[in-house]
Amino acid sequence: MTVVIWQGARVFGALGPIGPSSPGLALGGLAVGEHRLSNKLLAWSGVLEWQEKRRPYSDSTAKLKRALPCQAYVNQGENLETDQWPQKLIMQLIPQQLLTTLGPLFRNSQLAQFHFTNRDCDSLKGLCRVMGNGFAGCMLFPHISPCEVRVLMLLYSSKKKIFMGLIPYDQSGFVNAIRQVITTRKQAVGPGGVAGPVQIVNNKFLAWSGVMEWQEPRPEPHSRSKRWLPSHIYVNQGEILRTEQWPRKLYMQLIPQQLLTTLVPLFRNSRLVQFHFTKDLETLKSLCRIMDNGFAGCVHFSYKASCEVRVLMLLYSSEKKIFIGLIPHDQSNFVNGIRRVIANQQQVLQRNLEQEQQQRGMGG
Repeated sequence: MTVVIWQGARVFGALGPIGPSSPGLALGGLAVGEHRLSNKLLAWSGVLEWQEKRRPYSDSTAKLKRALPCQAYVNQGENLETDQWPQKLIMQLIPQQLLTTLGPLFRNSQLAQFHFTNRDCDSLKGLCRVMGNGFAGCMLFPHISPCEVRVLMLLYSSKKKIFMGLIPYDQSGFVNAIRQVITTRKQAVGPGGVAGPVQIVNNKFLAWSGVMEWQEPRPEPHSRSKRWLPSHIYVNQGEILRTEQWPRKLYMQLIPQQLLTTLVPLFRNSRLVQFHFTKDLETLKSLCRIMDNGFAGCVHFSYKASCEVRVLMLLYSSEKKIFIGLIPHDQSNFVNGIRRVIANQQQVLQRNLEQEQQQRGMGG
């Protein structure tokens, strides 16, 4: 995959614009602008460390720890405050295709050219080989470091033999987004540390994996009413859904859709995500049958969870055989509205129960 992020005076591709002074840089090895270190100012010197997987024919499954002396340069007239940077930067290698969701956050970044002292040819060749085959480097700065930079991305052009660092100005947003990417990547790694397929399904990107649990509204006799399924949430590529604070188990309450008509105005301003359930086919069929018969799912987030989302709704389309989650932007009003709906539902059920008991009493 090749994603051009700057070319001439115009911006293309998923990562979006970086800045008017940006070089012609590309992910995947397309041309970058010619740079000579003599025209740049040294901004930082230290050591970059990373882990490299051993060759397939190696007897050991352990990763090799690599380190190289390196320097960061900026254009003359630019300022990069590095006096509080640590002397050693730890880099994690991430597939470039996972970064397509971070496009909006790349648009406003400062660039720095990285240069490695060629003391260890094997390490440098190994890094060029890995990054030339579709990987980017992510450097997360430790929280104990007093500098303002929390994350830096490293890209490599195999054609021009150049390393370029991107320092997003929105550090907080980028840190949260890159953590989500790293978490997703770990979930895609199979036994023995072998990377599984990138979690992109039908042009959607995996944002969360966990378990969904619910109780059937009218359980059949001698059947268990509590159900659960492994579930996954996908978003469109280019979108960010911050789920790093989400719990691993979500609890869903099934509500008749007819009770939700009063909440339609709040539904109109919602974010859409796609749910996918795996494994237990019978449980999945049961959920589809219940929701197809006029029920919607209300997922409440515990107040102990530190995420911004407090509630999301789950709907099912029997025509398209898909589950869609709606995350209202106005969480506060929607929480209040859904509470009123649930309270009204409980009152109706209580009245129906009382009427049924009275009728039985009269009949006796």
